[in-house]
Amino acid sequence: MSSNVAKVSELESVLCNDDKTSEGVLHFVTAFTTSRFLRPFDSVKGKGVSVTQLLVSLITFRLHGSSIARMQQPGRSACPAIDDNTFYRLMNNPLMRWRGLLMGLAKQFAAHVQAKGDGNPSVRCFVLDDTDLEKTGKTIERVGRIFNHVTKRYPFGFKLLLLALWDGKSLVSLDFSLHCERGGTGKQGLTVKEKRAQFSKVRKAGTPSAQRYTELDQEKHHNAVAMLRRAVKNGVTASYVLMDSWFVNDYTIKAIRAIKGRALHVLGMCKVDNRKYTVDGRAMNAHQLVAKFDRKRAKHSRKYRTRYIAITADYKGEKVRLFLMQYNHASRWTILLTSDLSLSFVQAIELYQIRWTIEVLFKECKQYLRLGCSQNTDFDGQVADATLALVTHTILTLQKRFGAYETLGDLFRETQQHLLELTLWERLITVFLKMVMQLVELLNVDIEELIEKLLQDSQASRKLLALLSFLRDDWDKCEETYKSNI
Repeated sequence: MSSNVAKVSELESVLCNDDKTSEGVLHFVTAFTTSRFLRPFDSVKGKGVSVTQLLVSLITFRLHGSSIARMQQPGRSACPAIDDNTFYRLMNNPLMRWRGLLMGLAKQFAAHVQAKGDGNPSVRCFVLDDTDLEKTGKTIERVGRIFNHVTKRYPFGFKLLLLALWDGKSLVSLDFSLHCERGGTGKQGLTVKEKRAQFSKVRKAGTPSAQRYTELDQEKHHNAVAMLRRAVKNGVTASYVLMDSWFVNDYTIKAIRAIKGRALHVLGMCKVDNRKYTVDGRAMNAHQLVAKFDRKRAKHSRKYRTRYIAITADYKGEKVRLFLMQYNHASRWTILLTSDLSLSFVQAIELYQIRWTIEVLFKECKQYLRLGCSQNTDFDGQVADATLALVTHTILTLQKRFGAYETLGDLFRETQQHLLELTLWERLITVFLKMVMQLVELLNVDIEELIEKLLQDSQASRKLLALLSFLRDDWDKCEETYKSNI
């Protein structure tokens, strides 16, 4: 089959039989110049159906919210000419460069946005975060117990560390790695018998599969920096790296600042612990800083109803700007740290809000695109499954970015309704932040944990979205009413 996929007829054997669905899929296949972009991946298979055909099919399955097995059932087979084992062989192929596929698609996304004249944002940010991919099968290669810091449970699964790019309007996935966590008896919570029963295979050194497998036992901090270096090497540019408190430490800050001649700045929440910051020649922890500067330097932000102390300090050889924050007289203090000494408190807060869009990305991919649902026992298949979910999200993000097209099929119209939640979160983030700060004050909880809990609970997040939508245009009036009643 020709690698040119500009016509529906050339993909009849791999797309669903619904002509409108095929038309919708092919609109995006064409937008991403798929024939040229995917051609190098066809060399992975020596014969049979091309990689291009199989990948477009797998994306189509994902958009239906269905697994390979379900889509290939008798009576609803989307690709009757292709055996389902053909798809699994591709996903488990150790030579498949899934990392190159995701990064390549992100670069295609940027090129398409630029061609539309929509590619000159005021600020671009890398966003780093991890999420749980829970699994039920203990025979999955290298699966083990992981700690969920929101629920405080230890489910089986992997941690997915994601690097994404915020280009001013959209968040697009660039790179990811999967990780194990050491727990239990040193066997990730498995017995010796369960560990021996897990799937395993020999991987040739230097293959994409071997590299991914090695990453399982690497520290997430080191992999995060490696992903940033790869992104910059691939020509992806940004001004800030946004991350939560787990990633903000002296190693990460120094390593990120060393990339491309200190072109990247760090911005993230920092744990209120015993780490020392040097101010005016004296080393102090967060509690000591509050005690010393609360009365002297504390200011109030009316916009965010927050008291804060702005301090320039030395953190293990790096100059940083600290914003110690107390939400409207709550008992807890939190810290926002940045290496950009020119940022004001409001600028830092508004930039940091962008980080929460990655939580929405995780929610959308899990709820609608089957991220983490695969029970493939081959670890390579787990990498492929995560890549396909993120690739599909990128395609749909492009569709959302430039609105509905007359030619889109029913499938895309339905999917668009689901993904409108992402648009709504972005439009209502200011209202959302105000409400969260009120809850933080009332409940005296950590703002990061509260946001993650709200996004992980699908029922709660739907209710919150409905409430935000109702209050969107009249928040100030509601706030005045609230103030008059207290």
